[in-house]
Amino acid sequence: MDYLYVMLYILGGYAGLVLLAETLVWRIQPAMDGGVRITVTPDGGAPLQRHLYGFEHDGKLFVASNHWFRKWYYAALDYPDIEVTRDGVTRPFTARTVHGEEHERLSKDYNMGFVLRLICGFAPSKFLRLEPKS
Repeated sequence: MDYLYVMLYILGGYAGLVLLAETLVWRIQPAMDGGVRITVTPDGGAPLQRHLYGFEHDGKLFVASNHWFRKWYYAALDYPDIEVTRDGVTRPFTARTVHGEEHERLSKDYNMGFVLRLICGFAPSKFLRLEPKS
C-alpha cells in the first residue's frame, strides 16, 4: 500500500510540473530565434497573438502546437485568415491543418527531444502549414 502512495505522489508531482511549465510558456510566450508571431482575429473578437517557432520544411512554413494549452491553434483552424510576423515583416497567410503523410513526415523531422516532451507532458504535436496569400 505504501508503494501506491509513493506512485500517487510522483504522478501528482509530475502533473504539477507539467501544469507549471505549460502555464509559464502560455503566459510568457518568449520571442525566439526562428520565431514568428501569428495573429488570429475571430469575428467580432479581440486579436489573439502567439509567439511560436516557425520552421521551413520542403520550402513551406509551418508552426507546431506541442503544448496542452492551444487555444491559438483551434482559433486558427476556425479563422484561418491570419497575419504572420516574421523578421519584422507582417503579411497575410492562410493557416491549414496538416494530416496524414505530411503530418507523419513533420513529426519525424521535427524532433523536440525527450526532455522537452517530458516537460510538456507528452502533448501530441499538431502542425499548421502557413500559406502566404497573394
